[in-house]
Amino acid sequence: MTLITGDKVVVTPGTGGGRDSLSVERRPGAAGSVRIVTEAGDTYVYPDDALAYVAADRLDKRLFNVTGLIAQGYDDAHAPRLPLIITGGNHAALRRGGTALRGAQSRRDLPSVGGAAIAADRSEAADAWAALTAGGTGPSGQDTSGSRRAGAAPSFTGGIDKIWLDGRTKATLADTTAQIGAPQVWESGDTGSGVKVAVLDTGADTGHPDLKDRIVSTRSFVPDQDVPDGSGHGTHVASTVAGTGAASDGKEKGVAPGADLVVGKVLGNRGEGQESWVIGGMEWAARTEHARVVNMSLGSAEPSDGTDLMSRSLNALSAETGTLFVVAAGNSGRGSTPYTIGSPAAADAALTVGAVGPSDDLAFFSSVGPRVGDEGVKPDLTAPGVDVLAARSQYASGGEGPYTTMSGTSMASPHVAGAAVLLAQRHPDWPGSRLKDALMSTSKATPYLTAYQGGSGRVDVAAAVRARVTATGSVFRFLRWPNGGTGPVTQEITYTNSGDEPLTLRLAVEAGAPDDGVFSLSADQVTVPAHGSTAVEVGADPSGLARGDHTAQVVARDATGAAVAHTVAGVGLEPERYDLSITMKDRAGEPMSGWIHLKGALSRSTTAYEIPASGELTLRLPADTYTVVSYADVVGTHGPSSRGIALLSAPEVDLTADRQVVLDASKAHQVRAVTPKPTTLVNTRLDFFRSFTSTEPSPGDYGAVRENVIVGPGYDSVWAQPTGAKVRHGSFVFATRLRAQQTPLDLSYDGGRIDDALAQEGSADLPDGTSTPDAVFAGAGSPEEFAKVRARGRVAVVRHSAEVEPSAQVSAAKAAGARALLVVNDGVGRLAAWYGSPDYTTVSDVPVVSVTKDEGEALIARIASAREHRVGLRVAAHPSPSYLYDLVKYHAGAVPSDVAYRADPDRLARVDVDFAQPQDKQALERRTDYPAYEWATGYSFGLEPMAPGRRTDWVTAGEDATWQQTASVSGWVGATNSPTSYRPDSVQQERWLGPVLRPRMSDGDSQVRDDTSLSLVVPGWSDSGAPHTGSAGTETMTARTSLLQGGTTLLTTDSAYVNAFDLPAESLPYRLVVDTAGDPAQSPYSSKTHTQWDFVSGKAQSGIVPLVQLDYGTELDAAGRARRTQEVSLIPSVLGTSAKDAVSSVRLEVSYDDGASWHRQDLKLRQGSWRATLHAPSSAAFVSLRTSATARAEGSVAQTVIRAFGLK
Repeated sequence: MTLITGDKVVVTPGTGGGRDSLSVERRPGAAGSVRIVTEAGDTYVYPDDALAYVAADRLDKRLFNVTGLIAQGYDDAHAPRLPLIITGGNHAALRRGGTALRGAQSRRDLPSVGGAAIAADRSEAADAWAALTAGGTGPSGQDTSGSRRAGAAPSFTGGIDKIWLDGRTKATLADTTAQIGAPQVWESGDTGSGVKVAVLDTGADTGHPDLKDRIVSTRSFVPDQDVPDGSGHGTHVASTVAGTGAASDGKEKGVAPGADLVVGKVLGNRGEGQESWVIGGMEWAARTEHARVVNMSLGSAEPSDGTDLMSRSLNALSAETGTLFVVAAGNSGRGSTPYTIGSPAAADAALTVGAVGPSDDLAFFSSVGPRVGDEGVKPDLTAPGVDVLAARSQYASGGEGPYTTMSGTSMASPHVAGAAVLLAQRHPDWPGSRLKDALMSTSKATPYLTAYQGGSGRVDVAAAVRARVTATGSVFRFLRWPNGGTGPVTQEITYTNSGDEPLTLRLAVEAGAPDDGVFSLSADQVTVPAHGSTAVEVGADPSGLARGDHTAQVVARDATGAAVAHTVAGVGLEPERYDLSITMKDRAGEPMSGWIHLKGALSRSTTAYEIPASGELTLRLPADTYTVVSYADVVGTHGPSSRGIALLSAPEVDLTADRQVVLDASKAHQVRAVTPKPTTLVNTRLDFFRSFTSTEPSPGDYGAVRENVIVGPGYDSVWAQPTGAKVRHGSFVFATRLRAQQTPLDLSYDGGRIDDALAQEGSADLPDGTSTPDAVFAGAGSPEEFAKVRARGRVAVVRHSAEVEPSAQVSAAKAAGARALLVVNDGVGRLAAWYGSPDYTTVSDVPVVSVTKDEGEALIARIASAREHRVGLRVAAHPSPSYLYDLVKYHAGAVPSDVAYRADPDRLARVDVDFAQPQDKQALERRTDYPAYEWATGYSFGLEPMAPGRRTDWVTAGEDATWQQTASVSGWVGATNSPTSYRPDSVQQERWLGPVLRPRMSDGDSQVRDDTSLSLVVPGWSDSGAPHTGSAGTETMTARTSLLQGGTTLLTTDSAYVNAFDLPAESLPYRLVVDTAGDPAQSPYSSKTHTQWDFVSGKAQSGIVPLVQLDYGTELDAAGRARRTQEVSLIPSVLGTSAKDAVSSVRLEVSYDDGASWHRQDLKLRQGSWRATLHAPSSAAFVSLRTSATARAEGSVAQTVIRAFGLK
């Protein structure tokens, strides 16, 4: 998926026993690092130039929640346009700022939040991000990724204050009207007549008998969907509010059957919507339709503190119009902790409704408070929400008849909305806030529920309508720490008498242990004048109270002793807090600005904070154990203008008193690879894992801190500050994952050496080898400046400049006949820019490399002082390495002082890797590790281009290092080997992307039988390596799989995943058949294959299915061709066993005429493989193979591959 910054995140599901993997492809020209953070199981990917905006609350962190984006259907395939909400001060400027972004479309104005909804074209994301940040004070233009000057607050162009994800909202899914007293109100003549009520939901079945005569206005806010309700949720909710019961002769009426119903479709037919649709519906219902009451049986699943956009809009519209918004509390239940009230239920002005059953017992699914942040009392009250019978939409699937039952707070909320309508009919002059107070203060008490479960009680509309006196619904105070010496705190309760006679009330505080005696009243009796109000104070003395929340009911009784009104009173005492002072220093020991991530053992998520220019930040935090981590930009190793990145951290900070943490880059040591052969670090990943509870790192620890940084090309060095003693509680791992390869480019000249040159994206490669061209200086690289120098056949040195575009520099260099272009950066760090065509599709003809400012300016000065203003260069280029080192080290307990990896050949494994190059296509490759603390493979570097031929890899060996390698050709085939740990000082071989391509299963545990089901993964395009699995990268290459039992076909699928359920328990014969068809435009090989596995399976054979696999070996050239007299080897194996004799017999036939005739070959078993020598006729161009093998225990395979490989 493409992030708002233009960077791409690629999540690849694991196949053949492998874990999922995640990699990040930086946008063209991006040089910075990428930070990957895991919070409560969700993975966030932050390009470091975006982190400043997130820390400053300018950018919604949900925009970087990869897990959440996928779950909401916001990956590129499902959402080519990313839905956003932009907010700011000047609305007109805002709209211009949003639509001015390249490719953005305006969707909707949202004046209630001072914003607008837009849809950003992801294909234009990189340019849009540049436009957003170009006029602000954050990182912009040339990627400086975090090098924002100290003290400058990040900002956006166009009047934009903040950019939010337009996130998904969901529907929060007789005799419930009798349960709340509605029939008693109907008898008095109040049915809601003349009162307009809006239902914002999935639309409605406008033709339903219970609704068609009540609906007065409709509108859809869902693009490309009309009002009719394909979900059924909105119809059910609308009829609960105002259904007439016409389809049941009036029996199944809604709460307010006489109301005028306004239907706004803000959720799609699958019950999901976007926040901007909901806000647009709220504005329409309150401002355009002037609805007295609005029901919203929807919301977010994430807890909210009431400051989110939907809550802001609700509060603003309530204050402006007097509309009462009734909102479902949500269906998250209590969960592992309270605080499950989401948005917009968390809004102050919302009447938030939980769900109870027929006996007023809390429904297990009903979300509970307190509200996060201030411990506010939510929900406000409850209503019936279990097995509610209401209208069924004719457009929804499932069910029959006019009615259906549903459960949820979605069903509870419309009961309260209907009650509010009945009350509004009786009191047409009451604003929404008074309706809310009246419903809360007259509700039926539910003393067995806490205020955070049931609010003030279960709604009782009969009591509300007949009440002469109402009271404030709830009062609450939250006291910050230290809270023992503040003295008593008071809150005001207002009693309002709507009757014609004064009313005397006796007041009492009712509370159970431990809150009995906490609250007191300023008066125990008040007289409320007719049509007037009287206030009384309720106080609480926090001295001696336990920290936490304390609640009670203040009950008002009339002269008969009957309770006529009640108010929830509460006081929350913030837990103890202390100062955590953080000091940040650069490599010279001077104050430095930057960003930190902080997480406590008891907190739900990681929080980002900005360290100001002073290098000092003090946070007031709850007592807890904390981890502080920062990846800070520091001066690198190539002069003042170079840039490095430093891990500065404190894994264990026990905050039981005021504490100080010093993040000091001057104490950091360089992360580097010391290798036997000359190398350069081309890829670095740092992992930071901190568990507060587990002594062993585990991927299932969702409370752990997981931060992974993939270091970008703009950095010349990586550093880590030692953390001292190992953590005392839980576990900690600091890991370094390094790829050091044969130095790609080394430049030297008389008087200097440049070892920090970087090939630029979009440019041609320098020829492999050593050359000695002259270098000349051509200013900023404009045609006029090139005209002043003799650049033909020479390396043209130019300065990077905002005045001359990279493509213009390349064009001028080409026109001047320059051999290569050497660009001197004019900013901090290495330059990483796109030097291909402006549309990012074509690579330039001229090789382009960049050098850092300090080294480049030294070369420019040398050229200026030289005779004829030219300097001889020595250029050693190796664009495709002949060797590399893939290294990983996991440091447990602390960041050590020595963070260098010293590569001892005796402790490494050597892997000789051969890459084929089918049809002259570009091969790509990467190797990933398997950390113990990740469900997926370690976050990987992007796929790197590789040249055909052999490469020698040295990799970390031993049981602690597990590797998986991937090779692919875009639009053709991608292959992966099995997770492997290598023995130290061993030698292995891998061949990639060559014949024979055929179906082959992983040696892992993906082929499993249990009692009654069978799960298989059958990749159809495994390549030449054993044991590789592979899949096609184009729809023109097909694979069809069938599973049969006896003569019955159980399933047929085009997917590699085969899942059969409800199988007989007894052992029966099965057959798995796979047929593939290749694409001759992509490759001449494996034009057709047919593979058949026969096996016995049943409950008794539960576990790994022992299917026979076939691997092939023969000597081929880079084009996949063999000599005409050539040995071929067959290596059979059986899944689930490593026994060498697991296969008892093998048969091989070959064809030289695409299968028209077959010739059996004599096979000899030698060193675990069956071998035959082929003698191909001179007329043959291809070899086809037909092979079969039988397992010694049971089962067999037969495989035919047409055009398995070619002939020279």
